[in-house]
This record gives sequence, structure tokens and C-alpha cells, in this order.
Amino acid sequence: MAAVDRDVIVVGAGLAGLAAATKLEAEGLDVLVLEAQQRVGGRIHSMRQLGSGEAGGTYIGAGYERVIAAASRHGVPLVDVTPVLQFFREQDLVLGTRIIRQTDWPGDPANPFPDADKAQLPWSYHRTLTVRHNPLERPQDWLDARFADLDVSARTWLRGLGLSDAAIALAYGMNASFGRDADDVSALLLLFRGAFSKAQRALAPKESVGLTARDGVQRIPEALASSLRGGVDLGRVVTAISVEHERVTLRCADSTTLRARQVVCAVPLGVLRNIAIDPSLPARQGEAFARLPSQPLMQVYLAPKAKFWERDGYAPSLFTDSGAGMIAAARNRSNPTEVTSIACWITGDAAAALDRLPADAIGRAVIAEIERIRPAAAGALEFVALHSWGADPYAGGAWAYFRPGDVSRYAANLGAAHGRLHFCGEHLAVESRGMEGAMESGERAAAEIFAQA
Repeated sequence: MAAVDRDVIVVGAGLAGLAAATKLEAEGLDVLVLEAQQRVGGRIHSMRQLGSGEAGGTYIGAGYERVIAAASRHGVPLVDVTPVLQFFREQDLVLGTRIIRQTDWPGDPANPFPDADKAQLPWSYHRTLTVRHNPLERPQDWLDARFADLDVSARTWLRGLGLSDAAIALAYGMNASFGRDADDVSALLLLFRGAFSKAQRALAPKESVGLTARDGVQRIPEALASSLRGGVDLGRVVTAISVEHERVTLRCADSTTLRARQVVCAVPLGVLRNIAIDPSLPARQGEAFARLPSQPLMQVYLAPKAKFWERDGYAPSLFTDSGAGMIAAARNRSNPTEVTSIACWITGDAAAALDRLPADAIGRAVIAEIERIRPAAAGALEFVALHSWGADPYAGGAWAYFRPGDVSRYAANLGAAHGRLHFCGEHLAVESRGMEGAMESGERAAAEIFAQA
């Protein structure tokens, strides 16, 4: 047997990699986790300078069984956010320079939704439709060949339901969660998310709709990392992986060479593209890793110096078609009536455009946009911090997504093992989304290694 340093090396200390590592260690394997950053968590990132405002991993569904079990097992207390969520629903709509209250939206002349759905709000309408008209019996059915005809653009699918282009522009074009607009995402991905949401509601206790971790969700991956006997080697950037018959060799930016019997690669697609893999991946899998896009997303955090929402009578939170994106007021959990900070979630092309500016200029630009659409906010906001997932070299985007046709072309082979090299990450989840999906994929990578033993 060729010399090795460890039984398994896991590249990436996000939730997927840590889930794989803890499973492997529990079965007695010698595991080392490598992480390029100086922190663990990957795209779970608690902005602790903001009182644990979350830049990633913002929400733990009440049915996230793997995540909740991990928090319980490692002593991370969870807090029910249900009392606060009612305040997050109190946001108004901005079209151009007009602020439209939720109560006024059903009768507003700018409302293009079908008569039966005039009361639906733009930020939730497409989600409602992907639950109401979802043919998937289970979330994992999105990969079933029976549903391949749904691997079309969201626009095509929404038109099939009778929506006009004007309705689609509001239902999906504003602050899109996947892609730039309804032409840039597969309807099958949205239906997968809808089926997962429905399954989650069935699992969740009626009295709770969601959780967070006390002192920040990042405490969960930190606790997982602390539990590992082999630990996490921070600041170790992997640049090349050579898959051999009896071992895998990793080369790092600091010229370090490490060897293991098996390797788990748990990094986002935007990072994986920078790692040279020898021998090359199979053509279809390699093409997928090279081509699948990741969502541009920037979060800009602001501190309110005055309660400007009391001046104009609109909700503190706004869903806008402006460069400020979705403006979300964070609440004090012990006193939900108190707004502690404001986060602007900016996606797609607007986020990519801001990425070209320095941080202070981004802060000024976003505040100027808010003041333009909401004069009462003039002089009442202070820039605190930002995080851009698109510009983050260790992320390359907030999450991967599938364009029309990509699910049929790539999904079946995307996560296949390459000899002794295995892959995991939220983008490879089959049954779950978000943090739960990351842990699902990590556990599956561990199971592959056990099967090869």
C-alpha cells in the first residue's frame, strides 16, 4: 500500500464537509479537514459585529432534522424565531418611486396578477405557485425522468399557468433567488424547492416555523469542527488533486503535499474550478463543474440612527425594484418591536455591478437608493458592513443553480465519485435544500467511502 498521511482528507470546512468528517470519524477513520479560510462554516457566516446578523445560513427550518440533531448533539442551543417572523412579513412594495402598502396591493393599478391571485405578494407569489401546481410527489422526484419536460425556463412554466410577462417580471424578476430572471433558471429547480418546502411544513411542529442558533448559526459548524479528533487545518488552500490507484495526493498553495486513501471535496463550484484534478473528470461531469453558474448576492448592513419608518408610516422593510434590493429590518429577539439593524439583500446583475465598487462606495450607493425611494430615511442610515458572496474567492457565489435544460443534462452525474475522490455540497443535494441539503450531501459522501472500504 502506498504511503498515506490520513485515511480521509476533507477539503472544505463548510457544513457539508464537516458532516462528512464527523460521520467518517465516528466509524474510526483518521480524518483531516482542510479549510482555505481562517474560519469554519463556509457559506454559513454569522456577522458577529452586527450581533450575529447572518450573511449565510440565515434560517433553520423547523423540519431540518439533520441540522437540528447536530445542534442538539453538540450542545448548540436553538431559538425559535416564530415570534419574530410576523414582523418580517410586514414589508411594503416599491415600484419605481412608489411605495405600495401590502393592504393596497390587491387593488393597485400596477398589479398584473390574475384576478384570483390579486392578493398574492410579488415576493412570495412564485413560491405559492410552485407548491400549488407542483407535480412532484417527493422532493427527490425532480431527478426522475418522468419530469424532464419541466426542465424549461421558469418563464415558460409560468406562462403555461396563464401569467403575463408583466406578472412574471414581478413574480420572479425582482430580487430573483436563482439566476438573473425567469429566463435564467430551470422551472424544475423551483419545483424541487417547492416540494422540499411542502415536505418541511409536514415535518415541522405546528407551533414553530423556524429556528436559529443563539449567538449565530455559525456556532453549529464551529461545534462540529471542535468535536473532530483530527481537527481542521485553517488557511490551507488546495490547488491540485491527483487521484491514483491506491491513494489521492493533494498539493497546496504553500507547497505542502498531503496524501490520503480517500478525499472528499466539499467546496462550492466556483472554488472547485480553481483546483486541478488529475486525471480529468468525465466529460459531462467536468463540463457541469465548469459551466453551472452561482448566484451573485451581496448583503449590505446598515444601522438606523432614527426610526424613519415612523415618519412616513410605511413598514421598516421594503421589497424594491431598486439597486437596494430587498431591505430587511432585523429585530431584537427578546423585544421584536425593536429594529436593531437593516440588511439589504441585492441579487443578480445589481449585485454584480456593485462588486466593481469599493466597500465605502457600495454603502453610499445603497443608502442613496434608499433615500431616493424613501425620503424619510435621509440622514438616518449608517453603513456598517457588507458581504458579497459573488466576490468572495472562497465561495464564488451564494449557491449554484441550474439553467433551463441543465438538470436533464448534468444532475444525474454531477456528484459521482471520481475513483477515490468524492464530492459533496449543497448543490449536490437530492432531497433537501439549504443547510439540510449540505448535510445530506456530506453524509452521502461518507457512505460512498464506507461502501468502497
